[in-house]
Amino acid sequence: MSYALELKCLKCGASYPLQSMFEGCPKCRTDKMVSNLEINYDYDRVGNMLDKDTLQKRSKERGVWKYEELLPVKVAQHMFTLGEGNTPLVKCERLGRKVGIRNLYIKDETRNPTWSFKDRHSCTAIAKGLEFGAKVVTVSSYTNMAGSTAAYAARVGLSCVVFVPSFVPENMLTWLQVYGAKVVPVTTSEGRWALESRCVRELGWYPVGTYTSPMATYNPYGVEGLKTIGYEICEQLGWRAPNKIFSPTAYGGNIWATWKAFQEFEKMGLVEGKPAMISVEPEVLGPIANAISKGLDYVEPVPWKNSSALSIAGTTSSYQALKTVRESGGSAVKASDEALVEMQKLLASLEGIYGEVASMASIVGAKVLREKGEIQEDETVVCIVTSTGLKALETTRKSMPGLFSAIEPNWSMFANLMKQRYGMTV
Repeated sequence: MSYALELKCLKCGASYPLQSMFEGCPKCRTDKMVSNLEINYDYDRVGNMLDKDTLQKRSKERGVWKYEELLPVKVAQHMFTLGEGNTPLVKCERLGRKVGIRNLYIKDETRNPTWSFKDRHSCTAIAKGLEFGAKVVTVSSYTNMAGSTAAYAARVGLSCVVFVPSFVPENMLTWLQVYGAKVVPVTTSEGRWALESRCVRELGWYPVGTYTSPMATYNPYGVEGLKTIGYEICEQLGWRAPNKIFSPTAYGGNIWATWKAFQEFEKMGLVEGKPAMISVEPEVLGPIANAISKGLDYVEPVPWKNSSALSIAGTTSSYQALKTVRESGGSAVKASDEALVEMQKLLASLEGIYGEVASMASIVGAKVLREKGEIQEDETVVCIVTSTGLKALETTRKSMPGLFSAIEPNWSMFANLMKQRYGMTV
């Protein structure tokens, strides 16, 4: 049972009923910023119901709904699942030695049904959409959010319309189409958002992601699903907070949600302390880092530049992301494309986890801060790997050697190849 009470503005504190509000707080909106809305809960009642033993005894097969009291969906039959959540927290000793962090952990979100953390968001957002009577769900995306929305809409039989740019990668187009999504290519990002906005307002379509400017506001009910990453980290570390959590950041729903999870668990006495939250963005963009460096209380758009980190290559971000970095005592770090691609190979070859290039931002960020002396060797550091590298094989392929000529099935030729190519004696 959900104990959600209201929507609340993160900036001015204005409260609203639990309703279809997806464009942030109208009360404090300006031409430069719009604040996100979050869900407020009856924490006293939840705290009296939930304790460590209760949570640990609950079935892992419930997915994100293991934490249903702290999620916004009130109707039990709408709590559907594709098996999202309950992803492993992997201690990476070999990679940790390489980057100089003894207690380095990877929260491996590649294990979700569509191989990304966005499944947690789509699950709760669409479940709440069922409560609102949604018939058509929509999203403007061409990466993880798009595929996840299409899959979860298919699961519950809702029509799904996805607005994409004209340069959508072919593998992503195929992925969306196989789920039955209606794909609409649009010439500009702003145009995609404008069309989706009109569909939401005039046709009553249900938005799963974000479509607002000048700052991203998200579907607040979906962001609540992302909190379960933080809940799981807390449990997996034995009910203690890590020193720092690094999150690849675009519009910032995940970094805020993970931070909120620790705030809620601390409020209910389930964990002591909270982590510093570190936002990591592409070096060529970095709207959060830009806002922090300028001391802004909003995120101003930055000029578009191409990046291999497609999933986090945004020119703007959200108020909730900026608030998280400051409130948690964290920081905003930038990662170069070269460092991201190199880290992708390191993580895969040392720990057997093949993450999307964009998701390597968390580990690159940790490495950067360690080299600057802002992380001590014995600190506990969690890096969220948000998606699988299988979604953008062409990016990895560019950095790998091509296939050489085949040899005859001759032992001497085989031995020579292994020696010359790999330095290995057989």
